[in-house]
Amino acid sequence: MDISTPHLQRLAEIRNQIEALKAEAEAIEPDAILEGFDVLQAQQSRKQIVYNDANAKIVIQFRNQYDDQILPIQRLDEDIAREYENLCRSNAESIESSKALISELQTKLQEAEAKLETFLTSEHLENLHKQRAIELKKTEFQVPKLAVYVHQLNR
Repeated sequence: MDISTPHLQRLAEIRNQIEALKAEAEAIEPDAILEGFDVLQAQQSRKQIVYNDANAKIVIQFRNQYDDQILPIQRLDEDIAREYENLCRSNAESIESSKALISELQTKLQEAEAKLETFLTSEHLENLHKQRAIELKKTEFQVPKLAVYVHQLNR
C-alpha cells in the first residue's frame, strides 16, 4: 500500500531550502557589511539604513566587543584574582562567621515560610485543587503538529 505524501514532501523541501538559504546568508554577510559601509559613506547621513525595498529594510548595527586576551587585561585579571585570594585569606574568620549567619537566617526563613504555608492551605483547598485537576484532565485533547528535522547539506 503506497500512501501519497506530497504535502509532507513539500514541507521537507521547504525546510531544507530555508536551512540552505540561512547558510548562504551567513556566508555572504561579511561582504554585505562591507557594501553597507560603502552605502553609509556615500549617503553621509546619520541614518544607518543601508538598504530598503519591498522585501526588507537592512540597518547596520554596532555591538561592542572587547579583547580580553591582550596582556594588560590578562595582568589585571591576575591582579584581581590575587587580591581576591588575599582578601579571602585575611578575612577568613569574618567570612566564615558571615556564612554561618547567612545559613542560620536561611534556616529561619525556611521555617517561617513553612509556618506561613500552614495558614494558606486546608484540606478543602487541596480537594478543590484535585477536583480542578480532574475536570481539566477531562478536557484534554491532542493537537497534531509536525516536527521537521532538516538534513544537513553536504558542504
